[in-house]
Formats: sequence, C-alpha cells, structure tokens
Amino acid sequence: MLKKILSFNRLALFFLTVLIVQLAHPAPAHCLTVSIFQFGLPATTSPSSTLEQPAPPQIPSLSATSREKSFTHMRDFFSDVSQYFGTRYRSGGQTPAGFDCSGFVRFMFDKVFNMSLPRSSKEMSALGLQVSKNDLRPGDLVFFHSRNKRINHVGIFIGNDTFVHSSLTKGITEDQLKHQYYEKRFAGAVRLLDISGETLQSPSSQHEPTTGVTKPS
Repeated sequence: MLKKILSFNRLALFFLTVLIVQLAHPAPAHCLTVSIFQFGLPATTSPSSTLEQPAPPQIPSLSATSREKSFTHMRDFFSDVSQYFGTRYRSGGQTPAGFDCSGFVRFMFDKVFNMSLPRSSKEMSALGLQVSKNDLRPGDLVFFHSRNKRINHVGIFIGNDTFVHSSLTKGITEDQLKHQYYEKRFAGAVRLLDISGETLQSPSSQHEPTTGVTKPS
C-alpha cells in the first residue's frame, strides 16, 4: 500500500510539472489544431508544389475548453495507472484480472482516452509520431525488441526516465529506461497524445516498419 501511495505521488508530480510547463508556454495559435490526439493526417505540401494534393481534413481549433479537457485526461491517466501496480502478468490478458504488455496499454488508453489501439506492440509502434529517447514526455509509448530485433514489448513513459508496463515476472510495475536490460533492448518510441495542441502527422510520412513480431506481447 505504501509503495502504491508513493508511486501515485510521483505520478501526480510528473503530471503537475507537464501542466505547469504547458500553461506557462502555450502553443502558438496556428499550432492549436487538435484536441487530445490525431493520427492518419496526410503530410502537408508547400504552396509552391505543382502536384495536386487532397485537401487536408478540416480540424477544429483547440479551444481553452479542449485544452482543459486534455489536462484532465492526463491527470486521470496518471491517477488510474497507479491502482494497477502489482496486477499479475497474464499472456493475452486485457483486463484487471491479468495483463500482458500490449493488453495493459490498450486497456489504459481505451479507459482514459476512449482510444482503441491495435492488439500487438509491433502494430502500436507504427502509430503516431516517432520521438527520440531524449524527447520523451509522459504518455509516450516506448518499445523494446527481442534478441532477434523484433519489437515484442511496450510500456508507457511517465517521466523521469521511468515507464510502466506489464512485466512477465512482476506484473504491472515501473522500471527505468536506463536499466541495462531495457537500455540494451530499447527499440524506439511514439507519441499518440497531443497535450500541447500540435498536430500529429501520419506515421506513413515518418517511417515504414522494418521488423515484425511473432505474437502479441
């Protein structure tokens, strides 16, 4: 119980830090184009392009109310994550009775953000925007590969070099990215959530998957 309380306090501190930074440095008006998240947008072209391109979808401006809703969702996300610490690992599990890694990520994003993600960690890695390890922020997904370099594990970054995930031996827990085991197997990260108001581009314009996965993890 004490561990859960301390973990929750740490998660709450991460969220408050993000909230303060975003309120102190709001995105420019021209960047406020989506609410919580957006993928599948075609890449934009310069005005000088001579090729005909389909008109981009009309995305409503992000109002103050929408920004407030974004912060509320992130707060709820961090609050909810802590209550599942210690839940056992279960292959194929997608409920509080037991989770595998992608099952836990799917469960949390569906519960808090009403967002349906693919079933496997590999499929999740093709969504959103790729972000570097040094540019991670709370809510980003982090991926790890097996010895054959295939993505087979996913977790949720929560700040301070820490991510939460469903571990085979410990169940839902938190670990450090700099831990030797995870640092060696780090395979990349993507951003699905937009709490700053900037548009997320289609994954197809960023990269093409180069590895596969043998089974959901």
